[in-house]
Amino acid sequence: MKTVREVIQKKLIPGGGSRKISQTSNKKEVIYQDKNGEKVPVTQSIVKPKIEGAIITATGAGNSEVKLKITQAVEAATGLATHKIQVFEMSK
Repeated sequence: MKTVREVIQKKLIPGGGSRKISQTSNKKEVIYQDKNGEKVPVTQSIVKPKIEGAIITATGAGNSEVKLKITQAVEAATGLATHKIQVFEMSK
């Protein structure tokens, strides 16, 4: 079990203005399961889907500069190679 607690305080600065102070704390607990008289920790796994490619439709993608910027953004966000990203002009 994981507990996350976040505290946000807003303090006024003498002479005007303010600042926000954020504090986060995490607490983790191990959960055990009884198997044949033994305590075995319960494990958790997160399976992420594998992205094979991307198809994007966007207004303005007919412009080669816009198309390039969209392709670069998708490449940076997903790690896909540029040849696996297709960008098309959105029909109106």
